[in-house]
Amino acid sequence: METLYFDILQFLYHLALAILVGGAIVLGAPSRRYDQLAGLALLVLVLTSVLKLIAFEDADVGPRLVARWVALAVLAIATLYASAWASSVARAFRTQTPDFDDLPPHSAARREYAKLARSASRATRVVVFSGLVALFLS
Repeated sequence: METLYFDILQFLYHLALAILVGGAIVLGAPSRRYDQLAGLALLVLVLTSVLKLIAFEDADVGPRLVARWVALAVLAIATLYASAWASSVARAFRTQTPDFDDLPPHSAARREYAKLARSASRATRVVVFSGLVALFLS
């Protein structure tokens, strides 16, 4: 039974990483549908990581485990920033600005939106890199 428990945890852990990294690669930047899925995948990733640590990982903490946890922390922060804050603020900003698409390219509203979209895109690249590092160290 212990093997089945480990296999399920490992499967869910890798599935969550695949969703986060694969979704970020395919989309390149957060989108409304991906944001919700990324939040769920992040929750699964955190839960399975903690359960794996408690049940199966040695108390002897080595550099590989520390590096994986650092990569997972960076991934979590970047996912929360990109999906839960920057892209949602950018979408809200765009929908609340009347006639956003008709604004001149150098208007303050368009510049603010572009700044948020760029920062969400950069955070998404961090998600991909840190997710691949965590996957390699798993």
